[in-house]
Amino acid sequence: MRVFWQFTLALLIAAALFAWSLSAFSTFAIGRADVLSALTGAGDTTAAKIVHRIRLPRAVAALLIGATLGISGLLMQGISRNRLASPTMLGVTGGASLGLAIVSSGLVGASMPGGVAAVIGGAVAWSLVFLLGTAWSEEASRGRLVLAGMTMGALCAGLTRLVVLLAEERALGVLNWLAGSLSNIRWTDVQVMGVVLFGSFVVGALVAPSLNLMNLGAESARALGVRLRLLRLSVFAAGCVMVGATVAVAGPIGFIGLMAPNISRLMVGSDHRILVPMSGAVGAIALLAADIAARGVAFPAETPAGAVTALIGAPFFLILARGLR
Repeated sequence: MRVFWQFTLALLIAAALFAWSLSAFSTFAIGRADVLSALTGAGDTTAAKIVHRIRLPRAVAALLIGATLGISGLLMQGISRNRLASPTMLGVTGGASLGLAIVSSGLVGASMPGGVAAVIGGAVAWSLVFLLGTAWSEEASRGRLVLAGMTMGALCAGLTRLVVLLAEERALGVLNWLAGSLSNIRWTDVQVMGVVLFGSFVVGALVAPSLNLMNLGAESARALGVRLRLLRLSVFAAGCVMVGATVAVAGPIGFIGLMAPNISRLMVGSDHRILVPMSGAVGAIALLAADIAARGVAFPAETPAGAVTALIGAPFFLILARGLR
């Protein structure tokens, strides 16, 4: 019963933020009637068009991207048995950003969809981090994996800046995307993220029982029938697709995948069957709130949502790391 009310509260918070985001911090006056007209499709005023074409897809995308990042972070923490793991801390976000930047800048002759480049970049970075951090070893330390991830993230960030310098003509577009902003979201992006989030929930639901057994240790999980190699490959593939899609749509947005699962554990415990939807809900709320705050920090100018999540996520990581030491 407690979990039910927590989910209900999360949905109410998300609904309230969603409604507020449609009219908050706008240089053009948007009233409740304009929002209702846009939602029903009956409005033909300028304000209603702004809500329908700009504000509505942006708010929906924030919920979808935040939920996807929350679930991806949970799966990464579950498979590595490390609460500090996340797309940002494991270098997956940095690798995806580098892959997409290389393709977007035109430095590579081959033509490739941005989402595919992001998935490949994230997969390469994650593989190297787990290899360097010996993540599959029972003796692997939490600090070693995080250190390998932070090193890979810094390397990818440096290479991404180099790509930007080498591609001067397209540097402005790449720089705007690297900030991690939701300002250019369109309905096609919403459709993509809707499919990705649905797949994320399906994968999360399927692997949740096995991740619960992973809490007992790899050897115990194997003895109880968990096929570790299949589990790791499934989470690896799903995580790369999830992070790659979010990076392709909105750029690198950090720390949502770290904060959402850990906050969810404080709320509902360690059962992954409950953690999957709760991490998605908390991630959605966190990113939507960050996007609203990003609009208000320097209004009427706009701050990227990625800067707000980093401002909150970095202290969260330090507090979490100190508590788990």
